[in-house]
Amino acid sequence: MKLLKRIRPLGESLLAGLACITVPLLPRAGVVRLAGCLGAMAFHLARRERRTALANLDVAFGATRTAEEKERIVRGAFRAFSLVLLDLFWFGRNKKRRIAKHVSFDPSFDHYLKTAPVIAVTAHLGNWEIMGQAAAQQGAASLSVATPLANRFVDRMLTRLREGTGQGIAEQTGAVRVLLKALREGGKVALLIDQNTLPDKGGVFVNLFGTPAPMSKAAATLSAHTGAAVVFVYCVADEKGDYRAYALPPLLAPGARGKEEEVTQTIAQSLENVIRKHP
Repeated sequence: MKLLKRIRPLGESLLAGLACITVPLLPRAGVVRLAGCLGAMAFHLARRERRTALANLDVAFGATRTAEEKERIVRGAFRAFSLVLLDLFWFGRNKKRRIAKHVSFDPSFDHYLKTAPVIAVTAHLGNWEIMGQAAAQQGAASLSVATPLANRFVDRMLTRLREGTGQGIAEQTGAVRVLLKALREGGKVALLIDQNTLPDKGGVFVNLFGTPAPMSKAAATLSAHTGAAVVFVYCVADEKGDYRAYALPPLLAPGARGKEEEVTQTIAQSLENVIRKHP
């Protein structure tokens, strides 16, 4: 076991380095097919995650979806996440050209692009990574906080890929101060809110699919201190692997003030609505 822990970082670094070299060489259709293969493999091998996903669908949709529909949704989720991982590397080459060709913006995304200061809230749904990079390429770069990986080599590689179009990544230590400064200067901040943040860590329980779930109050807190608007954004892929980004109307308008718990519940409801539309 000690030997495994010692060699694991080396294995991770080698795999990440290999992916960084080989994945960008694939045609777009090849990346999509590979994501399908990896997703199918993960669906069969990751038994615990598969059971968790199916149980979550039972909570979210109950008897409104058949067992076959739920299994199809879970297969799709594994495939979508595989595409997110591959695209971290694939968009690393000819980044600007590939983003311009394969990422588009729905007119609703103007709710984010043309609002400042703004707090963009999203979740681990679709491809949150490429959305931030594409928005930055449109001149609407955001500042976000990323949890550092234990493997420093892989962490530096991912940070470099994420920052390729001007997106900013803040360290967790002292992040609140940095985010507040950015908003007070009229900037844009992006937050992933589905982090299972318990109350003693700054979260609050919200109603999500009729079930109490802990969610971070960070967006509501930052808005309360700066008057920044809160906008829910998301980005999903079609069957060809082309992405389209969307934004909901501001959940909290610029300068508005709302109770943190109520604002966070509104964010949770927006997340639930988007998941129902794109399960």
